[in-house]
Amino acid sequence: MISMDILLGELQFSKEIENAIRQKLNKDSKQVSIIAETAYDGEDFDFALCKRMPLTRLAVLTQLLLSKYDEYRSKGLPNKIIFDTFRDVSLRAKLYFEDKGKVGLSKDDVIWFRHIMNIAIFKIGALQFQPFEMIYLDEATIGEAYMVFSEKQKCLLPNGSPVINCHIQKGANLDLLFVEDSLASAVSVFSMAFPETSFRAFLCYSWLLFPPMTELLPQDSKIKQFANKFTIISTCNDSEQAWTNLFGQNPSKVILPPNASFLQEVAFKNPEAIGFACGIIEMSKTLFNAV
Repeated sequence: MISMDILLGELQFSKEIENAIRQKLNKDSKQVSIIAETAYDGEDFDFALCKRMPLTRLAVLTQLLLSKYDEYRSKGLPNKIIFDTFRDVSLRAKLYFEDKGKVGLSKDDVIWFRHIMNIAIFKIGALQFQPFEMIYLDEATIGEAYMVFSEKQKCLLPNGSPVINCHIQKGANLDLLFVEDSLASAVSVFSMAFPETSFRAFLCYSWLLFPPMTELLPQDSKIKQFANKFTIISTCNDSEQAWTNLFGQNPSKVILPPNASFLQEVAFKNPEAIGFACGIIEMSKTLFNAV
């Protein structure tokens, strides 16, 4: 197990956030350790840690990362991947501080970090990856006609097939070369970490893949180039994820900021072009320069 000093150095918190965590750990070390023992007890994502105060959530999460380090190492992963993965905690703590003006994590952050607690998410280069089972968000699978998928597609990649789920962190560098290197590296890492599993495809459910939006982007757009890596197998008009990521709120309250990005302008002027999509990259195809 690594030391807390080494962990905090690798997490690269801002000084203000790191100092608050250190003070909490020093002042309430026994309480933090006790809370950590049952932090992720609970059902339906109603974890015990969610009921704690924001700073306590962050301090406990940081404490838990110490033990998770050895579990990630047991997968044969290098420190770079482990600490890049753990820095999602730093990123979300930074975003929480910018939004709330205080040190901590939200309940949603705690729920998201169940993936780290389960050694089930990995930051490899530009993207995060998660061992997953294919799921079609349609009426046959979830009892709701959220999306529609062809029967041919569902036969080619049946529900439950092992896939690698892709996640895009806020601020991720989607330069095409970085993305291709990230995908290629993920193939190698997952074959080492999960040798018993033959993953069939990369899967991505995201607003960044929605064709009506990407069609409005220039050819050299990193988002467009990222989306073009995937075969889009279904779409829907659910724009909640997009508006939350672009503006932090629903479209009825959005005012275009004076320093708006090009993508924010596209969404603001073309709200009908904003939605949600599902894309895949089959492992059997020649996908990457490095593979």
